Amino acid sequence: MKIIREVPEKNMIKVMPENLDDLWHLYNIIERNNTVSALTERRVEDKGDKLRADRSAKKKVYLGIKAEKINFHEDTNRLRVSGKIIHGPEDVPLGAYHTIDIEPYTEVSIQKNWKKWDLERLKNAKEEAKKPKIVVAIMDDSECDIYLIREYGAKEIGHIKSGVSKKLDYKRQEQERHDYYKEIVEILDNVLKSHDDGKILIAGPGFGKNNFQKYLSEKHKDIHKKVIFESINHTGRLGLSEVLKLGIIDRIYGQDRLSKETQLVNKLLEEISKRGLAVYGMEDIKNALNYSAIDTLLISDEFLRKNRKTVENLVNSVESIGGKSIIVSTKHDAGKQLKALGGIGAILRFPIE
Repeated sequence: MKIIREVPEKNMIKVMPENLDDLWHLYNIIERNNTVSALTERRVEDKGDKLRADRSAKKKVYLGIKAEKINFHEDTNRLRVSGKIIHGPEDVPLGAYHTIDIEPYTEVSIQKNWKKWDLERLKNAKEEAKKPKIVVAIMDDSECDIYLIREYGAKEIGHIKSGVSKKLDYKRQEQERHDYYKEIVEILDNVLKSHDDGKILIAGPGFGKNNFQKYLSEKHKDIHKKVIFESINHTGRLGLSEVLKLGIIDRIYGQDRLSKETQLVNKLLEEISKRGLAVYGMEDIKNALNYSAIDTLLISDEFLRKNRKTVENLVNSVESIGGKSIIVSTKHDAGKQLKALGGIGAILRFPIE
Protein backbone atom coordinates (compact mmCIF):
# COMPACT_ATOMS: atom_id res chain seq x y z
CA MET A 1 0.00 0.00 0.00
CA LYS A 2 1.33 3.39 -0.93
CA ILE A 3 0.21 6.40 1.08
CA ILE A 4 0.34 9.21 -1.46
CA ARG A 5 -0.93 12.18 0.50
CA GLU A 6 -2.48 13.03 3.86
CA VAL A 7 -4.65 16.11 4.41
CA PRO A 8 -5.39 16.10 8.18
CA GLU A 9 -7.54 19.25 8.12
CA LYS A 10 -9.94 17.50 5.73
CA ASN A 11 -9.62 14.02 7.33
CA MET A 12 -8.51 12.81 3.90
CA ILE A 13 -5.85 10.26 2.96
CA LYS A 14 -4.97 9.37 -0.63
CA VAL A 15 -3.64 5.83 -1.12
CA MET A 16 -2.76 3.41 -3.89
CA PRO A 17 -3.37 -0.30 -3.24
CA GLU A 18 -0.77 -2.52 -4.92
CA ASN A 19 -2.21 -6.01 -4.47
CA LEU A 20 -5.17 -8.06 -3.27
CA ASP A 21 -4.07 -7.76 0.37
CA ASP A 22 -4.23 -3.98 0.10
CA LEU A 23 -7.77 -4.17 -1.32
CA TRP A 24 -8.71 -6.30 1.67
CA HIS A 25 -7.32 -3.63 4.00
CA LEU A 26 -9.36 -0.94 2.24
CA TYR A 27 -12.47 -3.12 2.51
CA ASN A 28 -12.02 -3.04 6.29
CA ILE A 29 -11.23 0.69 6.36
CA ILE A 30 -13.99 2.14 4.14
CA GLU A 31 -17.39 2.27 5.81
CA ARG A 32 -20.84 3.66 5.06
CA ASN A 33 -21.04 7.45 4.58
CA ASN A 34 -17.30 7.81 3.97
CA THR A 35 -16.40 9.92 0.94
CA VAL A 36 -14.49 7.89 -1.65
CA SER A 37 -13.03 9.68 -4.68
CA ALA A 38 -11.16 8.26 -7.68
CA LEU A 39 -10.76 8.39 -11.45
CA THR A 40 -13.51 6.12 -12.75
CA GLU A 41 -15.49 5.24 -15.86
CA ARG A 42 -19.06 6.51 -16.26
CA ARG A 43 -21.50 6.57 -19.13
CA VAL A 44 -22.13 10.22 -19.99
CA GLU A 45 -24.65 11.56 -22.51
CA ASP A 46 -23.08 12.95 -25.69
CA LYS A 47 -24.95 16.26 -26.03
CA GLY A 48 -23.13 17.05 -29.26
CA ASP A 49 -24.96 14.30 -31.14
CA LYS A 50 -28.32 15.94 -31.90
CA LEU A 51 -29.46 13.10 -34.16
CA ARG A 52 -29.38 10.58 -31.31
CA ALA A 53 -30.58 12.04 -28.06
CA ASP A 54 -30.02 8.73 -26.29
CA ARG A 55 -26.43 8.45 -27.41
CA SER A 56 -23.99 8.02 -24.53
CA ALA A 57 -20.43 6.84 -24.13
CA LYS A 58 -18.18 5.81 -21.28
CA LYS A 59 -15.45 8.21 -20.35
CA LYS A 60 -12.96 8.70 -17.55
CA VAL A 61 -14.14 11.13 -14.89
CA TYR A 62 -12.97 12.00 -11.40
CA LEU A 63 -15.87 11.45 -9.00
CA GLY A 64 -16.55 11.43 -5.31
CA ILE A 65 -19.31 9.28 -3.82
CA LYS A 66 -20.77 8.80 -0.36
CA ALA A 67 -20.25 5.09 0.26
CA GLU A 68 -23.33 2.93 0.83
CA LYS A 69 -22.19 -0.53 -0.27
CA ILE A 70 -18.63 -1.88 -0.02
CA ASN A 71 -17.93 -5.30 -1.57
CA PHE A 72 -14.63 -7.18 -1.76
CA HIS A 73 -14.30 -9.43 -4.83
CA GLU A 74 -11.33 -11.75 -4.41
CA ASP A 75 -11.91 -13.64 -7.68
CA THR A 76 -11.88 -10.50 -9.85
CA ASN A 77 -9.19 -8.74 -7.80
CA ARG A 78 -11.21 -5.63 -7.06
CA LEU A 79 -13.08 -3.67 -4.41
CA ARG A 80 -16.42 -2.13 -5.43
CA VAL A 81 -17.74 0.93 -3.59
CA SER A 82 -21.24 2.15 -4.50
CA GLY A 83 -23.14 5.27 -3.47
CA LYS A 84 -24.51 8.66 -4.50
CA ILE A 85 -22.26 11.08 -6.38
CA ILE A 86 -21.42 14.12 -4.26
CA HIS A 87 -18.84 15.79 -6.51
CA GLY A 88 -17.72 15.53 -10.13
CA PRO A 89 -17.71 17.35 -13.49
CA GLU A 90 -20.69 19.44 -14.59
CA ASP A 91 -22.07 16.83 -17.00
CA VAL A 92 -22.43 14.25 -14.21
CA PRO A 93 -25.61 14.71 -12.13
CA LEU A 94 -25.07 14.96 -8.38
CA GLY A 95 -27.14 12.49 -6.39
CA ALA A 96 -27.00 9.82 -9.10
CA TYR A 97 -25.68 6.42 -8.09
CA HIS A 98 -22.27 5.23 -9.19
CA THR A 99 -19.89 2.37 -8.43
CA ILE A 100 -16.15 2.94 -8.20
CA ASP A 101 -14.08 -0.15 -8.99
CA ILE A 102 -10.85 -0.05 -7.00
CA GLU A 103 -8.17 -2.34 -8.42
CA PRO A 104 -4.43 -2.61 -7.74
CA TYR A 105 -2.68 0.68 -8.67
CA THR A 106 -5.92 2.70 -8.54
CA GLU A 107 -5.33 5.96 -6.67
CA VAL A 108 -8.19 6.57 -4.28
CA SER A 109 -8.91 9.29 -1.72
CA ILE A 110 -10.80 8.41 1.46
CA GLN A 111 -12.37 11.04 3.68
CA LYS A 112 -13.61 9.81 7.04
CA ASN A 113 -13.27 10.10 10.79
CA TRP A 114 -10.09 8.04 11.01
CA LYS A 115 -9.85 5.65 13.95
CA LYS A 116 -6.60 4.46 15.48
CA TRP A 117 -7.03 0.93 14.08
CA ASP A 118 -7.66 2.36 10.58
CA LEU A 119 -4.35 4.24 10.68
CA GLU A 120 -2.54 1.22 12.12
CA ARG A 121 -3.95 -0.95 9.33
CA LEU A 122 -2.66 1.49 6.71
CA LYS A 123 0.75 1.58 8.35
CA ASN A 124 0.90 -2.22 8.57
CA ALA A 125 -0.16 -2.55 4.92
CA LYS A 126 2.66 -0.21 3.92
CA GLU A 127 5.19 -2.29 5.88
CA GLU A 128 3.82 -5.63 4.68
CA ALA A 129 4.44 -4.57 1.07
CA LYS A 130 8.17 -4.76 1.80
CA LYS A 131 8.02 -8.39 2.94
CA PRO A 132 8.44 -11.36 0.57
CA LYS A 133 5.47 -13.49 -0.39
CA ILE A 134 5.30 -16.83 1.40
CA VAL A 135 4.20 -20.08 -0.22
CA VAL A 136 3.47 -23.18 1.85
CA ALA A 137 3.33 -26.64 0.27
CA ILE A 138 1.83 -29.40 2.44
CA MET A 139 2.76 -32.79 1.00
CA ASP A 140 3.30 -36.50 1.41
CA ASP A 141 3.74 -39.30 -1.14
CA SER A 142 0.06 -39.14 -2.16
CA GLU A 143 -0.83 -35.48 -2.61
CA CYS A 144 0.38 -31.92 -2.31
CA ASP A 145 -1.60 -28.77 -1.49
CA ILE A 146 0.08 -25.43 -2.22
CA TYR A 147 -1.05 -22.18 -0.58
CA LEU A 148 -0.10 -18.55 -1.04
CA ILE A 149 -0.12 -16.92 2.40
CA ARG A 150 -1.92 -13.60 2.27
CA GLU A 151 -2.41 -11.20 5.15
CA TYR A 152 -6.09 -12.08 5.49
CA GLY A 153 -5.98 -15.81 4.68
CA ALA A 154 -4.40 -18.59 2.68
CA LYS A 155 -5.29 -19.01 -0.98
CA GLU A 156 -4.96 -22.49 -2.49
CA ILE A 157 -2.98 -22.20 -5.72
CA GLY A 158 -2.42 -25.87 -6.43
CA HIS A 159 -3.62 -29.38 -5.60
CA ILE A 160 -1.63 -32.25 -7.08
CA LYS A 161 -2.34 -35.95 -6.65
CA SER A 162 0.33 -38.57 -7.04
CA GLY A 163 -0.21 -41.56 -9.31
CA VAL A 164 2.17 -43.69 -7.22
CA SER A 165 0.63 -47.01 -6.21
CA LYS A 166 1.97 -50.23 -4.71
CA LYS A 167 0.22 -52.06 -7.54
CA LEU A 168 2.69 -50.59 -10.05
CA ASP A 169 6.08 -52.06 -10.81
CA TYR A 170 9.20 -50.19 -9.66
CA LYS A 171 9.89 -48.49 -13.00
CA ARG A 172 6.32 -47.22 -13.31
CA GLN A 173 6.30 -46.03 -9.69
CA GLU A 174 9.43 -43.99 -10.31
CA GLN A 175 7.90 -42.44 -13.41
CA GLU A 176 4.70 -41.50 -11.54
CA ARG A 177 6.73 -40.04 -8.69
CA HIS A 178 8.81 -38.03 -11.17
CA ASP A 179 5.63 -36.68 -12.83
CA TYR A 180 4.21 -35.79 -9.39
CA TYR A 181 7.33 -33.87 -8.41
CA LYS A 182 7.45 -32.17 -11.81
CA GLU A 183 3.91 -30.76 -11.35
CA ILE A 184 4.83 -29.40 -7.92
CA VAL A 185 7.98 -27.79 -9.31
CA GLU A 186 6.03 -26.09 -12.12
CA ILE A 187 3.75 -24.33 -9.61
CA LEU A 188 6.63 -23.34 -7.32
CA ASP A 189 8.62 -22.05 -10.28
CA ASN A 190 5.68 -19.92 -11.47
CA VAL A 191 5.34 -18.43 -7.99
CA LEU A 192 9.03 -17.52 -7.88
CA LYS A 193 8.78 -15.92 -11.31
CA SER A 194 5.86 -13.77 -10.13
CA HIS A 195 7.52 -12.93 -6.80
CA ASP A 196 11.30 -12.65 -7.16
CA ASP A 197 11.83 -12.48 -3.41
CA GLY A 198 9.26 -15.21 -2.61
CA LYS A 199 9.89 -17.74 0.15
CA ILE A 200 8.80 -21.38 0.10
CA LEU A 201 8.05 -23.65 3.03
CA ILE A 202 7.47 -27.35 2.35
CA ALA A 203 6.05 -29.34 5.24
CA GLY A 204 4.59 -32.78 5.71
CA PRO A 205 4.68 -36.07 7.61
CA GLY A 206 6.78 -39.12 6.79
CA PHE A 207 9.33 -39.47 4.03
CA GLY A 208 7.35 -37.74 1.28
CA LYS A 209 8.88 -34.31 1.78
CA ASN A 210 12.35 -35.83 2.34
CA ASN A 211 12.22 -37.61 -1.01
CA PHE A 212 11.09 -34.38 -2.69
CA GLN A 213 13.90 -32.49 -0.96
CA LYS A 214 16.42 -34.89 -2.46
CA TYR A 215 14.79 -34.51 -5.89
CA LEU A 216 15.02 -30.71 -5.71
CA SER A 217 18.66 -30.79 -4.58
CA GLU A 218 19.56 -32.93 -7.58
CA LYS A 219 17.30 -31.57 -10.33
CA HIS A 220 16.36 -28.00 -9.35
CA LYS A 221 19.13 -26.45 -7.26
CA ASP A 222 17.85 -22.91 -7.95
CA ILE A 223 14.53 -23.69 -6.27
CA HIS A 224 16.05 -25.90 -3.58
CA LYS A 225 18.12 -23.03 -2.17
CA LYS A 226 14.93 -20.99 -1.60
CA VAL A 227 13.04 -23.75 0.23
CA ILE A 228 12.79 -24.59 3.94
CA PHE A 229 11.60 -28.08 4.91
CA GLU A 230 9.70 -28.84 8.13
CA SER A 231 8.07 -31.91 9.67
CA ILE A 232 4.40 -31.83 10.69
CA ASN A 233 1.80 -34.50 11.52
CA HIS A 234 -0.98 -33.73 9.02
CA THR A 235 -1.60 -33.02 5.35
CA GLY A 236 -4.06 -30.70 3.56
CA ARG A 237 -5.86 -27.90 5.45
CA LEU A 238 -5.09 -29.60 8.78
CA GLY A 239 -1.41 -29.48 7.91
CA LEU A 240 -1.64 -25.80 7.02
CA SER A 241 -3.46 -25.10 10.28
CA GLU A 242 -0.70 -26.94 12.15
CA VAL A 243 1.98 -24.83 10.44
CA LEU A 244 0.19 -21.61 11.42
CA LYS A 245 -0.56 -22.69 15.00
CA LEU A 246 3.02 -23.79 15.65
CA GLY A 247 4.38 -20.47 14.42
CA ILE A 248 6.68 -22.16 11.91
CA ILE A 249 6.34 -19.28 9.42
CA ASP A 250 7.17 -16.76 12.14
CA ARG A 251 10.22 -18.74 13.22
CA ILE A 252 11.61 -19.05 9.71
CA TYR A 253 10.60 -15.85 7.97
CA GLY A 254 9.75 -13.43 10.76
CA GLN A 255 6.36 -12.14 11.90
CA ASP A 256 3.41 -12.95 9.65
CA ARG A 257 -0.05 -11.49 10.25
CA LEU A 258 -2.00 -14.66 9.43
CA SER A 259 0.22 -16.81 11.64
CA LYS A 260 -0.01 -14.30 14.50
CA GLU A 261 -3.83 -14.18 14.32
CA THR A 262 -4.04 -17.99 14.21
CA GLN A 263 -1.80 -18.39 17.26
CA LEU A 264 -3.78 -15.85 19.28
CA VAL A 265 -7.16 -17.42 18.46
CA ASN A 266 -5.70 -20.85 19.25
CA LYS A 267 -4.49 -19.52 22.62
CA LEU A 268 -7.98 -18.12 23.27
CA LEU A 269 -9.61 -21.48 22.47
CA GLU A 270 -7.15 -23.38 24.66
CA GLU A 271 -7.83 -21.11 27.62
CA ILE A 272 -11.60 -21.36 27.10
CA SER A 273 -11.42 -25.17 26.99
CA LYS A 274 -9.69 -25.33 30.37
CA ARG A 275 -11.71 -22.44 31.82
CA GLY A 276 -8.53 -20.45 32.21
CA LEU A 277 -7.40 -17.02 31.09
CA ALA A 278 -10.05 -16.26 28.47
CA VAL A 279 -13.56 -14.87 28.03
CA TYR A 280 -15.80 -14.32 25.02
CA GLY A 281 -19.07 -12.53 24.30
CA MET A 282 -19.89 -8.92 25.15
CA GLU A 283 -21.19 -9.53 28.69
CA ASP A 284 -18.07 -11.39 29.84
CA ILE A 285 -15.77 -8.97 27.98
CA LYS A 286 -17.31 -6.01 29.86
CA ASN A 287 -17.03 -7.90 33.14
CA ALA A 288 -13.33 -8.57 32.49
CA LEU A 289 -12.84 -4.87 31.73
CA ASN A 290 -14.31 -3.97 35.09
CA TYR A 291 -11.51 -6.03 36.68
CA SER A 292 -8.87 -4.52 34.29
CA ALA A 293 -8.06 -8.14 33.42
CA ILE A 294 -7.87 -7.98 29.61
CA ASP A 295 -4.42 -8.42 28.08
CA THR A 296 -5.40 -9.00 24.42
CA LEU A 297 -8.80 -8.25 22.88
CA LEU A 298 -9.55 -10.23 19.70
CA ILE A 299 -12.20 -8.81 17.36
CA SER A 300 -13.30 -10.36 14.06
CA ASP A 301 -13.39 -8.00 11.08
CA GLU A 302 -17.08 -8.82 10.55
CA PHE A 303 -17.88 -7.88 14.17
CA LEU A 304 -16.00 -4.60 13.67
CA ARG A 305 -17.92 -3.70 10.49
CA LYS A 306 -21.24 -4.24 12.25
CA ASN A 307 -20.36 -2.66 15.62
CA ARG A 308 -17.84 0.12 14.93
CA LYS A 309 -18.93 2.42 17.77
CA THR A 310 -19.01 -0.42 20.30
CA VAL A 311 -15.58 -1.61 19.16
CA GLU A 312 -14.15 1.91 19.37
CA ASN A 313 -15.27 2.19 23.00
CA LEU A 314 -13.93 -1.28 23.85
CA VAL A 315 -10.55 -0.65 22.21
CA ASN A 316 -10.16 2.65 24.07
CA SER A 317 -11.07 0.97 27.36
CA VAL A 318 -8.65 -1.92 26.80
CA GLU A 319 -5.81 0.46 25.89
CA SER A 320 -6.54 2.57 28.99
CA ILE A 321 -5.66 -0.47 31.15
CA GLY A 322 -2.52 -1.28 29.14
CA GLY A 323 -4.02 -4.01 26.94
CA LYS A 324 -3.91 -4.37 23.17
CA SER A 325 -6.49 -5.09 20.48
CA ILE A 326 -6.14 -7.26 17.37
CA ILE A 327 -8.54 -7.30 14.39
CA VAL A 328 -8.79 -10.88 13.07
CA SER A 329 -9.72 -11.77 9.49
CA THR A 330 -12.66 -14.15 9.05
CA LYS A 331 -11.21 -15.32 5.73
CA HIS A 332 -9.10 -17.98 7.46
CA ASP A 333 -9.99 -20.89 9.75
CA ALA A 334 -8.98 -19.23 13.03
CA GLY A 335 -11.05 -16.15 12.19
CA LYS A 336 -14.05 -18.35 11.50
CA GLN A 337 -13.60 -19.97 14.91
CA LEU A 338 -13.61 -16.53 16.53
CA LYS A 339 -16.73 -15.65 14.55
CA ALA A 340 -18.42 -18.78 15.96
CA LEU A 341 -17.76 -17.41 19.45
CA GLY A 342 -19.69 -14.27 18.57
CA GLY A 343 -16.82 -12.43 16.91
CA ILE A 344 -15.12 -11.18 20.07
CA GLY A 345 -12.98 -12.69 22.81
CA ALA A 346 -10.19 -11.76 25.18
CA ILE A 347 -7.06 -13.33 26.65
CA LEU A 348 -6.76 -12.34 30.30
CA ARG A 349 -3.87 -11.33 32.57
CA PHE A 350 -5.35 -13.17 35.53
CA PRO A 351 -8.44 -15.30 36.21
CA ILE A 352 -11.66 -13.65 37.32
CA GLU A 353 -14.79 -14.94 39.00
